[in-house]
Amino acid sequence: MAMTLQRSWRRRRRTGAIALALCLWLGHQASATALTGRSDDGAAVDLPSLRGQVVMLFFWSTACPVCLDKLPELRRNLAGWTGQPFVVVAVNHDAERADYDRHARLRQQFLPPNPQWIDLWRGAPGHRDDLGPLPTQAPVTVLLDRQGRVRLRVVGRIAPYLWDEVAALVLN
Repeated sequence: MAMTLQRSWRRRRRTGAIALALCLWLGHQASATALTGRSDDGAAVDLPSLRGQVVMLFFWSTACPVCLDKLPELRRNLAGWTGQPFVVVAVNHDAERADYDRHARLRQQFLPPNPQWIDLWRGAPGHRDDLGPLPTQAPVTVLLDRQGRVRLRVVGRIAPYLWDEVAALVLN
């Protein structure tokens, strides 16, 4: 029993250290206020055209279990804000387009399109953002207010209490 608790404590401490390192990494990155590219359906996407809406940039990878786990949560929260000035821009940063395409085919097969959800592949020609290198084993979420200002940056899971901040921006 004591060994199990000790291992659990060590694992939590190690996870906390990794999260702290990732937060420090993100703190040294440039402001993620520039993003242009084309969505999966070919539409032009750039952040200035989304002003007036709260924008959640979600950078993820198919090699990241936490990322894959967060996608359904993002969709559930988005469903609660249907018709509100809120959009999720899900930017996949897989190195290989084929990895992203496999996931996109599954998504298209099982999920209906949502005009408040935009999918991009970061490696596509013409894609530009100013976030720099991203961790492959953790999602990066950047929340922009209606004026396009960064209000929140999270590496890893979005804590439940942070959804209150998202709701305050969307509903006010």
